[in-house]
Amino acid sequence: MVDARILHTTAALREAILHLAADRPVSRITVADVTRAAGINRATFYSHAVSPGSLLADVLTPELDRIRDDDAAARRAAFERGADADELAAITRRGIDAVVEHVVAHKDIYGKALPDPEDGSLHRLLVDHFTVSSARHIAELPKDRPALLDDVAAGFVAQGFVGAIEAWLAGPRRSRRALVETITLSFPAWWR
Repeated sequence: MVDARILHTTAALREAILHLAADRPVSRITVADVTRAAGINRATFYSHAVSPGSLLADVLTPELDRIRDDDAAARRAAFERGADADELAAITRRGIDAVVEHVVAHKDIYGKALPDPEDGSLHRLLVDHFTVSSARHIAELPKDRPALLDDVAAGFVAQGFVGAIEAWLAGPRRSRRALVETITLSFPAWWR
């Protein structure tokens, strides 16, 4: 059983970093800001995180991991039952939609953090997350796909996905549906 104090501290840190990151770029959030907002001391902060950026990444990562796990499970089940291209495309679209929903839910945070030239922690978080997701996806594709350098293709897709999110957040007000549609249509033809 986890100590109630640890659960309380974890929740306080989560709320503090989400609130602070919605207000200003991560590079402008200090450890003192987080400890004050969470009602903890520096030593306690450092027992949970190494920086405000890493704390924010630790808070957002589980949501992204759930999306990846749900997508992988749906895709495996579809491959096992011999799903057609339309069903696989629908699974891809649902996964993209879930990621976009995550970004929209944290729009104030991503809108400030992604273009922040002084702290790339959220940009790295997304690229790393989507690179792993893409590599797993590519590895599970049927063998009739083109011969690829899987790691290079995964990096290409991940960088493009994050670039699309950044451009959408920085651009004029456009719908989530338009973003999902654009990302979906931008995937390579061999991506099922």
